[in-house]
Amino acid sequence: MKRLLLTCLIVLAAATSAWSLDLRQGFGKYRYGETCQKLFAAPSFAVERARPIWNAQLQMFGLAYDPDVVAKSPFVLRYDKDEKPNFDGVPLNRVYYGCDKNTDRFSLVVLVHDLLAVKQLVEKTTAALGPPTNTTMIQTIWALPDLYVQIDQVYMIIYDRRAGKI
Repeated sequence: MKRLLLTCLIVLAAATSAWSLDLRQGFGKYRYGETCQKLFAAPSFAVERARPIWNAQLQMFGLAYDPDVVAKSPFVLRYDKDEKPNFDGVPLNRVYYGCDKNTDRFSLVVLVHDLLAVKQLVEKTTAALGPPTNTTMIQTIWALPDLYVQIDQVYMIIYDRRAGKI
């Protein structure tokens, strides 16, 4: 009986860790580099109108809604209408999964949060990735060789740099 209980606990722990990938590997149950058509084909997924745009001068992402600017973005954002998202226990409003338009590979995540979640998101990201590269009054940024993470007052954007160049 004890062995059965122990085995069940080990299986449960393994399943839980598989559900939540390390930030460097992916987000939630989705691994960076997988094809978006495979990951986000369920009927509950929709395409978001906004697109992430990299500002090379400021070295940061922003979200654009203007059709002319959106057309220049290399990403398409998808979201699960039924998802009740969280980041390591921190409740989120929505998660957008970014797919490269040319390769159809998952490489970016936009987490929409409220202002009160910023401190917790920064703490949990620091625990996972180490101290931030840059901190300002409104943003915290990790510019790592394999990952770029930006937390501001409304969005947390995670980009897998291995997927391409920004």
